[in-house]
Order: sequence, then structure tokens, then C-alpha cells
Amino acid sequence: MKRHTTLPYLAAALFFSLSLISPTLAQSLKLPAIISDHMLLQQNTTCPIWGQAEPNQPITVSINNQTHTTTADADGNWRIDLSPITTKGPFTLTITSSDQSITINDVITGEVWIGSGQSNMEWPTDLSINAEQELQNANYPDIRIFTVTKQVKHEKTFDFEGTWSSVNPKSIADFSAVAYYFGRELHQKLNTPVGLIDSSWGGTPAQSWTPYDKLKSNPVTKAYVDDYEAKLPEMTRKAETYKADRAAFEKEFHDARINLTNSAGVALGYHTINFNDADWKTATLPANYVDLHQHPTIDGVLWLRSTINLPTNFQHKKLTINLGAIDDYEMTYVNGKLIGQVDHNTPNAHLINRNYTISAELNNKPTLTIAVRIVDNIYAGGFKSAPETLYLSNSSDRISLANDNWKYKFGQTYTSQPVMPRGVPGNSHALSGLYNGMIEPLIPYAIQGVIWYQGEANAWDAARYQPLLTLMINSWREAWDQPNNKDFPFLIVQIANFYDPSDQYQDHGWAHLREAQRLTHLSTPNTGLATTIDIGEAADIHPRNKQDVGRRLAAWAFANTYNQPATPAGPIFTHQSINFDHTITLHFDHNQNLRPYSGDTLTGFFISSNGKNFLPANAIINTDNTITISNPQVRFPKIVAYGFAANPQNLNLTNNTNLPATPFRSDY
Repeated sequence: MKRHTTLPYLAAALFFSLSLISPTLAQSLKLPAIISDHMLLQQNTTCPIWGQAEPNQPITVSINNQTHTTTADADGNWRIDLSPITTKGPFTLTITSSDQSITINDVITGEVWIGSGQSNMEWPTDLSINAEQELQNANYPDIRIFTVTKQVKHEKTFDFEGTWSSVNPKSIADFSAVAYYFGRELHQKLNTPVGLIDSSWGGTPAQSWTPYDKLKSNPVTKAYVDDYEAKLPEMTRKAETYKADRAAFEKEFHDARINLTNSAGVALGYHTINFNDADWKTATLPANYVDLHQHPTIDGVLWLRSTINLPTNFQHKKLTINLGAIDDYEMTYVNGKLIGQVDHNTPNAHLINRNYTISAELNNKPTLTIAVRIVDNIYAGGFKSAPETLYLSNSSDRISLANDNWKYKFGQTYTSQPVMPRGVPGNSHALSGLYNGMIEPLIPYAIQGVIWYQGEANAWDAARYQPLLTLMINSWREAWDQPNNKDFPFLIVQIANFYDPSDQYQDHGWAHLREAQRLTHLSTPNTGLATTIDIGEAADIHPRNKQDVGRRLAAWAFANTYNQPATPAGPIFTHQSINFDHTITLHFDHNQNLRPYSGDTLTGFFISSNGKNFLPANAIINTDNTITISNPQVRFPKIVAYGFAANPQNLNLTNNTNLPATPFRSDY
């Protein structure tokens, strides 16, 4: 992005003098980060371009043989709507004020989608399954990606940080896997460029992503506001206490929280070939802090060393070392030299795969000494990836580093630290803080739709989730106010199976949250529901199979947004009929060819007369693609449940897609 300032000489001198007093005058024309080099504009629709300038300044915007003019208002804000562009480009976008010109290069058009939510949306591509192969194949110049930098704001804000880039193995590694796999499906099957904007933050509830005035105006969600405002004085006090405590903590443990080339360990030679580590303890990789230290909240510095006897075909050759993801930061040394690091300035550092090159010049002995200095700030430090991701590699072979040939020693550590209380101003759980900081600054950027993967943080308040999510969707649509796409598609990922497997009915928050997501989909126009009840992991809230999540979201887009003839999902329960013969008949959307996808009999259904005691039920598929449910022991049935547990087992209802039916409870 090139910026040019053109002024007569004397005016320029005066302007320079004034800028010493008022720096904002030096470059008055300002664009949001989303309008920048390599951006992708939504095709075939009006596209707003907006920014800030000196009040009442004339603004001219040009692209692709169209030119528009306007004048900044009294506050310096301005907006121009580009006419629809029907060709791909690339184009050059020029924005000019009376004293400045900004040029945006390599602009193309295509389909723009936002990915938002919490950690399963944020989860990076390089930690999805088959990550190595996925990264190698990630070369898509016409898929453009933009990650919104995390920020909490408690009032309207103009901008955030971020840059556009095309998809390549480096750029996509720490980008949202779900958004990427979704966008890749669209790109490949629609044969059109795709722009993906990731605005997500792990562990955050939906109320953080919803406008404050909308929360306050809704009778259900107003309780969030009432509670927040009642506690605000106390939370403000806690926030001030936290700041003071945090400053003292940061001063005392500064060196234990960042990467340092002159750390205490380096001064003692921990990274060198000849260092004597005989008194260090033995570790087996992948190892974590808790296993090595035995304290459940240990954080700080951990050093690990290993000396490897290299086979002949590994000696004096260029090698690659892969250490997987490490929580949080790390510096990796080989034969006494620093070869790579991920530091505190790296977004989502704990999710990034560590892969470094060892030059042939450095690999100049029959042995290789590896030393790793890890810094963990909070929670679960150490190696995060599977054993097979830890290795040395030449051009054709690998040596596993997942072994017990490692020595370790802790440096400066701590077991507690000041943590900002949830919900206080500045915390990611604060009401509307992420809407203000990470969504509103995107508006009015023209989009095709939104994909949303969130809910885990609201599972213990599932009763309010349907009105909350519905309110959030409607408020985003209202704020964008797109003339040709007011009710833009909003595609929801239903949270995956998690926790201990169960083949029984469970009155569990995760089951109720899924039900709230189903009801939101059924009651809110132009939404989709991607069921993931079959691809979760019992012991990991972050299932690695993000490819199928992206495909299932894309199936909704193909069917509903792009009008392709396809069934977008497995069966979704809509309503029931209670029959005189003590049975219940279930009705479904997407009921084409209902059938079990394993075995000859439907399983996973339960029936109840009171909503508390559920018994396994017989399920018969009828010729009209309804299902009749019964159990002779339940004489007056009222409610059917299917897959209603945190991690339900033995579910086999599907349709012509072979995708799983959505779990449900029929009385909601």
C-alpha cells in the first residue's frame, strides 16, 4: 500500500510545523486495516469503502473505471459505496483527499465470509489432522485471508490491526482451520476467489460478541446487563487491584516470561555442546510441565537437552527439526546456536508448529546437541503435539525425538500469578467487548455471510443461549444493513461430542446447548446447522478434524446460498405428534431416505413420560420418512430424546448425505 502526499512547498513547510503540535494533521486520511493491499471485495454487489479524514475534506475513490466522490462529515468520517464489480481483477483502488492519496494494490473480487466464535474457530490449520500434507498443498493465490487482531473495547472503535495475504504454507499455518477448509471448498467447487476474515477468540461467550444496547433491550439477555452493571463498581476496583498486582508480578518474573538471548541458562551454557547435564533429570518427550514438576500450576522456564548420535545419512547434511506445538514460547538451539524461536509477540504462539532448518554447516559432527528453552506463562506448558510430530528429518528419512533421551531442568518458576477476573473491563468475557473491538470495526465491509463456531463457553447457561444467539445474529445483520443481502447467511457449527462417552440420556449442559443451537437454526431465517456429533474427541475440547467441519459448513452454503441441488445436512428434528397408540411420531427437515448408516435398526433414541426418566426406545422408519418411537413400559409418552448427552454413543440415524442426524429433545 503506497501513500503519496502532494503539497506546494510553502504549504508543506507550514504543514510540517503544525504537525509538531498536532501529529494527526500530518496524515489525516485514514483507512481501516481491512481496506488494504491484497484485499478481496464481495463480487456483484455494492461495496462500501470508508475511513476518516479532516472534517469537510473532499474524498475521491477510484477503481476499475468507476470514480466516486464525497465529503467527510463534521467528525471526519466518510463513506463511498462502490458499484458492483463483476470481474475478478486484480485492480488498484485509489483513495484521495485534498492533501493525500492512498493506493491499495492487488485487489480482487470473490466471495467474502467471516469466521467467528471461540477456540474451535480460532484453532489453526497447522494443528488440524494431516497438517503437514495440508500445509504443503496450501497454495491458493485466489483465497485471501485476514486475521482480526484480538482487542477488547468498551465503546465504538474505528479499527483493529491485521493484513490481507493469499494462502500459502506459511500464511495459512496459524489461520483458522475451519474457515480455511470452508473457504477452500467454496473456491474449488464454485471456481471463484474467496476472502476469509477470522475474528475469533478462544474461551469467549456469545454475550461478548453481542452489542450492549441489544443485550439491554431484550428481556432475557437484559439479565446479563443488570448483573454486569450491579457488579461494575466492584469489578472496576478488582481491575485496578489486578493492574497493580500484575505490574509487581511482571517485574519480579520478567525473565521467566519471555524469550531471552542472554538468559540465565544461556549464561550457564545450557545450550552448548559441552555442558555437563549429568545432574539433570530424565524426561520422555512429548513432556509437559505438570508431569515433570508434579505441581498442577507450575509455570516459568524449562530447559531440555538431548544429544543424538546421527546415522551416516544424517551427518553433514541439511536437516529439519520438527517439535510440534509448544506452550507457550520457545527458543531452540542446535550445537550451541539458536536456530529458531516463537516469542511473546507471536499471536497464538502455543498453537504454532515448531519447524526449523539445521544447516549442513552447523550439522558438522557425528552427534547433534539439541537444547530447548521453553517459557510457559499460564496453564499446561510444554509439548502439545503427538509423538509422531517430533522428529529430525533429512530429505528422505526421519529420526524420532519422542524418546527418553532427554534431560531437563527448571529455571525460574512460579505457581500462581494475578489473573484478570472474568467480566471486568478489558477482559475478553466483558459484555460486548469483542463486538466493539473485533466485529463493529468490520462494518460495513461487504460480506456474503458468516460461519460461527462457539457455544462451549455458554454450555453452563444453555437456557439463555437460544435468545442470546438469535439476538446476536439479528443484531449483526441489522448493523451491516446490506441492501442486497440484509439477512446474510449465518452458518452455525453445533458443538461436538466431548467428555466421557455415554449410551444413556444425560441432563448435561452440552446437550442443552446443542438443543439451543438447533432451535436457533429452526427459528432464524437463512441459518444453517453443521452437526459435528460424530467427529469430536472425548478427551479434547478441540477436535483436530476441522476438514469435515469446513465441508459441512460449505454444504449449507452450496445448498442455500449458491442454490446448488444438494441436501445440506443430516436429518434435523422439527416437531412431534403424540399418537393414541402410546407412540410418538417424529418429523424432520432433510428427511430424504431416512435410514441407519450402520446396522439394520435405529439406535440412540430414548422416550419419557415426564422429562426426567428416559428409557431406550424402539424406532421405526415410516414410508413417509417420519419415525415412530415407542417403549411398552412408557404408557403415556410425551418426550423423545436422541443423542442427548455430552458425548452420546450409538447414534446411527442419517439420510441420503450419510451425515449424522442432529441430536435433540422433542419437548423444546
